[in-house]
Amino acid sequence: MKYNAILALALLSLSCSKFDEMSKNPYALETAPAESYVHPIMFKTQYNLISVFRGTTVYLSQYAVMTNSEVSSRVIGNYNIPEGTSDDIWTGLYLQYGNAMAMYEQAVKEKNDKIKAVALILRSFLITQLSDTYGDIPFKEAGLLSLREGDGKYTTRYDSQKEIYKSVICMLETANELLAQDVDDVPSFNAICDKTYSGNYELWRRFGNSLYARVLMRVGMKVMEEDGGTLELGDDKWGSVNISNKLSEMYSCFLSGGGDYPMLRSRDERPMIPFSDQNETEHTPFYSTTSGNWNTVAVCDVLTRRMLSTTKKVDENGITYYESVLSSQGGHREDPRYDCWWRKVHGMPNQMVGSDVTKFLATHLSNAGNSVIGRMVYGRNAGSGITGKVYDLQNAPYYPLMQYSELLFIFAEAGVRGWVGSASSFGAYLALLRQAVTESILEWNPYVNAESDEVVEYVNWVVNGELYSGSTFNSDNALEGILTQKWLANFFIGIESWCDYRRTGYPLLRTDGPAAGNDHILPTRMRYPSDEPYRNTVYYQEAVDGWLGGTNNIQTDVWWAATQESRDTRLLGRQ
Repeated sequence: MKYNAILALALLSLSCSKFDEMSKNPYALETAPAESYVHPIMFKTQYNLISVFRGTTVYLSQYAVMTNSEVSSRVIGNYNIPEGTSDDIWTGLYLQYGNAMAMYEQAVKEKNDKIKAVALILRSFLITQLSDTYGDIPFKEAGLLSLREGDGKYTTRYDSQKEIYKSVICMLETANELLAQDVDDVPSFNAICDKTYSGNYELWRRFGNSLYARVLMRVGMKVMEEDGGTLELGDDKWGSVNISNKLSEMYSCFLSGGGDYPMLRSRDERPMIPFSDQNETEHTPFYSTTSGNWNTVAVCDVLTRRMLSTTKKVDENGITYYESVLSSQGGHREDPRYDCWWRKVHGMPNQMVGSDVTKFLATHLSNAGNSVIGRMVYGRNAGSGITGKVYDLQNAPYYPLMQYSELLFIFAEAGVRGWVGSASSFGAYLALLRQAVTESILEWNPYVNAESDEVVEYVNWVVNGELYSGSTFNSDNALEGILTQKWLANFFIGIESWCDYRRTGYPLLRTDGPAAGNDHILPTRMRYPSDEPYRNTVYYQEAVDGWLGGTNNIQTDVWWAATQESRDTRLLGRQ
């Protein structure tokens, strides 16, 4: 298995210090200044994650449906994920994890504690994304190939997800501590090397602590069930972490804008990774995607039923579908994000057999013979700005690595669960939900503000008119309501919505459609890559025979998802 710290320098258009020296040897990035790693790691990580969202998460999380009905196609929404087709995160992010390891070692050599902290945040983000996708993975021995001085060892032992998360918590605590130091009075590093935060250490600290809040929420239910809410870290310095106490402390810092754990304070501070249609090295992964391939992604009616008013109907083929109803015809206000994502308003059912997909597409046509089913927006041409819609998913100039609104949803959920006392009243978490939905809309739509009629009316409908398990938002269905809205807000954010579904069972997704495979279980993990049994024979087999019970399957829960509450809620999708 390859854990390499080599970076493709063709992707760089930077002019950081010593760049000329770096460019002499494409295999010597480890000798470059530590700060010069930042943008390449961020760019390639985001490049991989938005690719995975559009190719996998968008179907698993029932945002979209694939219109290709060929038997041989990868119908991810039907859980047809054969071994060998789920390697993308593994191959993409382990390369960047190796770079983050090399960055950290270089920062140690430079005696630069703050760059060490940035490297720890990057390592934490990358390894959690990897573990959240596959479960137990190589960690302690991963990313060391370039640091071993030619010992030739390519095989690495697997670590349990629980141990990985313990280490991540320690790394994020350390990063926060290092970034809090002001002994050198250095507020930033070279802005050219960081196209996200322009080298601003304070913004990195806020991002790191916001990631920390995500990490605590990810493991919280499992730690509550397994360890009574306190996770022993096995670290002499950090000792243990109590989920409720730490999230409460973070919420206080969030409200005050400071404290020991400063958090992201606005959508302007979220990590936005730049792309460009003017520079070949900074193209999106979709830059050359033809319109035919782009349009194979159709909006799922599970999504349109949340964002638009719909009426249940049965077409001439006997297929149940939901037709959009305009607000002027008595429906609720359209979600102001919808036109940022989709070009037409009619959704398509998921998990249909191939013959029904063909019938449905052939039936749902306009009078002119064109499909009325929504497809992802695009239309930004070089030099002409955005045409037709308010956003361009195919070639956007920026994609968020994490949304600011996610923090609001995290604290709202923590309030409902009683983990954050000051947010545990109905009024407190309802206010957080309102703010979270509003911020999510503003993160996507640049032509509205918090006071715009369409925003106010839609948010009012979310809390007063939207139904969650048959009722409007109340203290009994608050978790479902908050996590359903968080699912919407995390559109195009890597694997986040899939993680939340596995962690909580929300939103309630039907997984028993006619074409659904995998025993009607929405995949709980991705299979280890198809070449791992040959590259890492012993340790791969130990993992498969151990926590996976003998097969590299997609039905075994990862550690943090294996709670009774999550399993019970996910079962509702098969009843």
